[in-house]
Amino acid sequence: MRRGLRLRLALTHALVALLAIVVVAVIVFVSGGRRFDTYLSEVQRSRNEAVVKALTQTYKPPDGWDAASVYALSQIALLNNVDVAVYSPQGQLLFTVQGRHMGRGMMGGGMMGSGNGMMGGGAGASGATPAPQTTTLSRDEFEVQSYPLEVDGQDVGTAEIYAPRNARAVAESAYQSALTRNLVIAGLVAAALAFLISLFVSRRITGPLEELTDAAEDVAGGNLAVRVSPRADDEVGALATAFNAMADRLARDEQWRRDMTADLSHELRTPLATIQSRIEALEDGVLPATPENLRVIGAEVERLGRLLGALRSLNELESEDVSVEHEKLDLAEVGRDAIAHAETAYVSKGVALDGDLAAAVVKGDRDRLLQVAANLLDNALKFTPQGGRVVLAVDSGRSAATLTVADSGPGIDPVDLPFIFERFYRSQAARGTHGVGLGLAIARGLVEAQGGSIEAADGPEGGAVFTVRLPAAG
Repeated sequence: MRRGLRLRLALTHALVALLAIVVVAVIVFVSGGRRFDTYLSEVQRSRNEAVVKALTQTYKPPDGWDAASVYALSQIALLNNVDVAVYSPQGQLLFTVQGRHMGRGMMGGGMMGSGNGMMGGGAGASGATPAPQTTTLSRDEFEVQSYPLEVDGQDVGTAEIYAPRNARAVAESAYQSALTRNLVIAGLVAAALAFLISLFVSRRITGPLEELTDAAEDVAGGNLAVRVSPRADDEVGALATAFNAMADRLARDEQWRRDMTADLSHELRTPLATIQSRIEALEDGVLPATPENLRVIGAEVERLGRLLGALRSLNELESEDVSVEHEKLDLAEVGRDAIAHAETAYVSKGVALDGDLAAAVVKGDRDRLLQVAANLLDNALKFTPQGGRVVLAVDSGRSAATLTVADSGPGIDPVDLPFIFERFYRSQAARGTHGVGLGLAIARGLVEAQGGSIEAADGPEGGAVFTVRLPAAG
């Protein structure tokens, strides 16, 4: 199949070359034949004019043309491959001169002369009139042109010039034969060159495609480490680049899937193990059924509930089944409530939480926005060391309001930045923390569901900065 594509490309180029030659041949035969016919007519006209000019120049009044003039005219006629008959103004044949086709018979009813090319037909040609030798010649074999002869404004006679028709046919036949032969040779040479060149070009085209096919088969077989090298900056090179990007994404997704499985199993195993051990201790009487011991079980159940809630929220966002209300609210109040809810956790870790809240009226869902702010504050607390600082700021602009959470943690690795909002994605720095990488993905889904946007970046003084932009109300 691969070689079939290469052969088809080569044959296509060869057929295109042949088709081009055929089209050129048709055009040349149609237009070139007409132009060649016009060319032959122009050549014959110039030859005839040369004979007429010689007749007027050799005329010697009052006697006309002498033997020397007639002989000179016969040489000119021979050179131009025509026969000439000269008549007096009264229509009487004066003499004839032969070209290559004389010596075979009658021209226009005139008598053909002997070897000197002259025949006496009346006055005007000096010298004797030798005995004629005549045969019959069809007038249809010649093209006859008649020209008046004038010398110093005086009519001295008429010249009939006889050009053989077969000479014109022979010239046209030779021209068409040579043209056909040259076009056939050109077509064969062009087809051969097109075939060879197309083999080279198709090899350069199909080579990367074959490499891509092999790489795609490897990826389909589970080898996600295979890559191809773009050989040129063209469509095939762009395809190779896109394939590498696809393979990179598949490899990342596979790694995320493995990490997600490990994280989920860890997040589920820890609370379940705690609950199981507590219940067994209670059943065995090792631990008394005090509110404190029951509270530990309740906390682990609540932890499982939060995990399942996060998974349910993500599923709703991805299926676009989440309900969002749009009402006017002050984003600063949302930020203030988020700070109040997270303050206890921040105090426990020893991280300062400050607010820089300016009134900013937007249209949105208060509970959903509070969840976004809570997820961003929880993420900031996770990466901010003890003694660090986190600032939640709200600001209003002409067309949008912003909610920003900036921390003094290690910041975001540039490698992780493009994927920070992907579901189940966890950077290397997050491997030792709790969670399965759903908080930021949920935050992005909730913000986009309300017509806003969210982005992450490194702060100018270090740490990470998350910015939420929402359309301003009105």
